Amino acid sequence: MRLNDKTDFCLRVLIYLQQNKVKARIQDIADFHNISKNHLSVAVNNLSKLGYLQSTPGPKGGIEINPAALNRTVAELVTKLETFDLVDCFNAETQTCNLSPQCRLKSMLKKANKSFLKELHGYTIKDLV
Repeated sequence: MRLNDKTDFCLRVLIYLQQNKVKARIQDIADFHNISKNHLSVAVNNLSKLGYLQSTPGPKGGIEINPAALNRTVAELVTKLETFDLVDCFNAETQTCNLSPQCRLKSMLKKANKSFLKELHGYTIKDLV
């Protein structure tokens, strides 16, 4: 499994902020990671909406981790940002596979996915650094 770029960027923002322990500007984080400011702005907006970040406007403003978010699990964030339809048959509305009635791959992948998330439930945002 590979996390999508949106999730990756969100995690990078949180790690950067946790490492530096100061308010940062989106441009600073974008420059550090060599990522487009526009892409990072989307990640910051998502994190703000989900309550992971606090932002302060103005010349001395910036973004920082919401202290209440430090104890939330990594799995909680990942499940809000990712789709776990690993194969076509995971989504009953769009699945077109003719093998579905006999195939056991779906159950194997669901079990693996569950294990993946169970592992991430053991780590908090604070644990990222």
